[in-house]
Amino acid sequence: MYYLGVDGGGTHTTAVVADKNGNIIAKADGGSINYNSIGLECARSNMKEIILWLCEACQISSFACAFIGMSAISSRASREETLSFVDGIIRADKVIMDSDVYIALAALDEKDLCAVTISGTGSMSAGRKKDGEIIHTGGWGHILGDEGSAYSIAIDAVKAAVRGYEKSGPETALTSSVKDYYGISNYLELIDIFYNPPIEKSEIAKFSPKVFECAESGDKVANEILKNNAKELAKTTLALLSRLEGCNILGVWGGVFQNKKSYLEMFMQSINEKLPHIKVALLPNPPVIGAVTAAIKEGEKI
Repeated sequence: MYYLGVDGGGTHTTAVVADKNGNIIAKADGGSINYNSIGLECARSNMKEIILWLCEACQISSFACAFIGMSAISSRASREETLSFVDGIIRADKVIMDSDVYIALAALDEKDLCAVTISGTGSMSAGRKKDGEIIHTGGWGHILGDEGSAYSIAIDAVKAAVRGYEKSGPETALTSSVKDYYGISNYLELIDIFYNPPIEKSEIAKFSPKVFECAESGDKVANEILKNNAKELAKTTLALLSRLEGCNILGVWGGVFQNKKSYLEMFMQSINEKLPHIKVALLPNPPVIGAVTAAIKEGEKI
């Protein structure tokens, strides 16, 4: 019997196939499956491409159980919602869809109180209470939330660049960085880039590494954007931790935390200023391992 674990982030998806003992047989990467951002048809197409590759690589056509963690949802999906996404794509005795923070908690592999915060294209925090209940903060999407995420950092920077260009805000290296990144000769060209048609959240988020470059070069505006985002994400996490009395462990994951140690340190400082006893560290295993581990456990219940 084989089990499928999927980690569907805002920008890309990772999936693994494992045997009943948790040994990884195959791994595949592909495009985003966040249907809230890219639409159901495109998300299903990306998922299908990954599944076809895995099935061919493993010479199988179905799974005992599949567990999909994705940034498109904040809690366990209904049977109807799950079927609308996987029908005709994943053949399995049981398929479960939940949030990406759920599989991050599973990857943390803590039986008692614990919490995780993700900062990737978007952001979200979740924790497991003593009775096993999963609670969340954040996860409101880029219009209502996503504080401290790559998207939030990037859009704050682009806005600061526009203000710098118009002289309505402080001068910043971000103004020239935005111009170079988007290949424009006139700032008014940004209007078409961002609105005609509307640019995807994941595309905006890709500018975030440039913000770090400007900050590392000494740009005060870029550095302030990073500090503010780290603080705002910490506020979301602290709100979660206030409901997890006795929690001492906070795992973190996502491209921003994984690739930018300086940002993780800013976030840790904001957390430990309020809760010095909390141990903040990157997850010991990637969330996709949490997904396939959850698939194996759920498969045992069949």
